[in-house]
Amino acid sequence: MPFNVLDTISVTERLNFSQNFAVARPTVLDTLFPDVKTQHFKAEYYRLMQGQNLPTPAYVHALDTEAHIGSRPTFEKVLTEKLFIKEKINQSEQLQMYITNGVPDDDGLVRWVFDDMGRLSESVVTRTKIAKGQVLSRGIMKIKENNLDMTIDFGVPANQKITFGDWSNPEYDIFGDIQKAVKIGKDQGKIFNYMLTSDTQVQRMRKNKSLQTAIYGGINVGKLVTMAELRATLVEEFGLTLLTCDEQFAFVKVDGSRANQRYFDENKATFFSAGMGGRVGTGLWGPTPEEAEYSAFKEALQKMFVTVTMWATEDPVAKWTKASGMFIPVLPDPYGMVIATVTVVGE
Repeated sequence: MPFNVLDTISVTERLNFSQNFAVARPTVLDTLFPDVKTQHFKAEYYRLMQGQNLPTPAYVHALDTEAHIGSRPTFEKVLTEKLFIKEKINQSEQLQMYITNGVPDDDGLVRWVFDDMGRLSESVVTRTKIAKGQVLSRGIMKIKENNLDMTIDFGVPANQKITFGDWSNPEYDIFGDIQKAVKIGKDQGKIFNYMLTSDTQVQRMRKNKSLQTAIYGGINVGKLVTMAELRATLVEEFGLTLLTCDEQFAFVKVDGSRANQRYFDENKATFFSAGMGGRVGTGLWGPTPEEAEYSAFKEALQKMFVTVTMWATEDPVAKWTKASGMFIPVLPDPYGMVIATVTVVGE
């Protein structure tokens, strides 16, 4: 009897796979924007945007007096569309390819189908990492794919998107640029405690004379600064913990060729205030329309970030497997961020 993926892999098995598919990855993006799943997507978005991680003082009272009535913090925001991310494959074609290329039995085909489910789910997760990287390196998210052309603005003020000079020039005053960014934050009442950039900019910092002078004085200018010395100096001089993001993802271009691209732009240096554990925002996941298929398993849905579904079509005759997710990055304190673009002469 021919292998039937819909009969072989039950709804419960797909649910278990989705429930156990972890979306957190060991990258700085997931440290800064840890993932949270909620069944009340819009309400949770509003709650997170109210700056729950930003401390505000309570009033001092005399004894036997009524407590001051608190208020939720005011905030400015642009109501954003949640991103419905999904990808599917024709499982009939995939299975025929596996059979033609030597997968001999049903157990082997089941393993390959689960591999497909994992790949599709990973594609959904990768798209959320792209969103997190764009928030950190641009303050906006541009979506130009699948007949969509839109920009989501996360509210970082225009005067906090600045331009630095040529960091590739060892004579350039990188120290002064960092001071400039930190001062912009202080003028807004923000004390930045993190700096995120690429390894390219870090290596330029290590060769820079202004930073070498700050570390060694005028004696050893020209000596390559060690990473330990650079990190210690940024903490001592500016209170900044240095982070880097150089991870990349692969994509298929319009002409069909494959290319790589960075999650966080190579020419950026972002300064921000982060709360406990280095958290600057939240990767907020919500329920997908496909979760209706698993409505009998409500408790499990809370733990399920990516939803895997399967179905058959008559015309064309095919069996499909799809992974989907509902996601939006939340940046509760856009005024607590300065995004700098490093300008290199000749690039």
